[in-house]
Amino acid sequence: MIYKYCKTDGFDILNNCRLRFSKVDSFNDPFELMCGLDEDTAHINIKKEYEEFPEIIEGWARTLDSAGIAYDKSTPEDILNKFTSFQIDDFKKAFKALWDDWNENMGIVCFSKSPDVIQMWAHYTDNHKGIVVGLDENEFISDRDMLFTMCYADDTVLIPITGIPDTLDQNAEKLIPEIVRRKESSWRYEKEIRVYATLDEIDFDGYYYYQEIPTTAIKEVYLGLRSDDSAKLIADCLRKKAEYKHLKIYKMYKHKTAFKLVAKET
Repeated sequence: MIYKYCKTDGFDILNNCRLRFSKVDSFNDPFELMCGLDEDTAHINIKKEYEEFPEIIEGWARTLDSAGIAYDKSTPEDILNKFTSFQIDDFKKAFKALWDDWNENMGIVCFSKSPDVIQMWAHYTDNHKGIVVGLDENEFISDRDMLFTMCYADDTVLIPITGIPDTLDQNAEKLIPEIVRRKESSWRYEKEIRVYATLDEIDFDGYYYYQEIPTTAIKEVYLGLRSDDSAKLIADCLRKKAEYKHLKIYKMYKHKTAFKLVAKET
């Protein structure tokens, strides 16, 4: 089970059996999908590649020629220095273009592993007035590779600088999955799980991107500690529908002796 924290407009998930996906730049974390370049080891890496494949320096020199970068043709070290600087700049442009492509073409919907995270209720449910929807991910996710459990760290993923395309491809294949699942450590309380989707493969209503899900995937609704009677009325009306006979509805309460939320079935 995974849990979607929402304001009361989250009842749209049940009313229309759909999830809303967002673009990267709409998230509240400005460091979304951010990575860094390991510039400190760039020259060492490129020099090692040259020592292993000396003939490769001719291709690097042609790259500098094409870019209009002057260098001392009689000094391999100067070529390596100039090419290293060129690669660092080129990698920065490449990963900026990659981030822009992700933002333009990839949608994300965020969940949590738990329905009772106090901070999540405060931040994403209109101060405990909204709801949490519990879903069985196995019933609406066909490609498990698009489901990511987020990892938390104080540093970004560092991309090694290389001068060999095959090495770059190998690094990208290994590190991109780490980039898309890493967040700064103070977000750890969210216990976040994400589903990614290609935007041109899901519905767009002119404002938002949506993906339909089966009613059987929607298992639970949790009403916030400060939710009003209208939220319970909506939930009860939905449960009366034939397709939601299986739906369980809970109300959140304060634990009597601990800083915890307690869910009680209604």
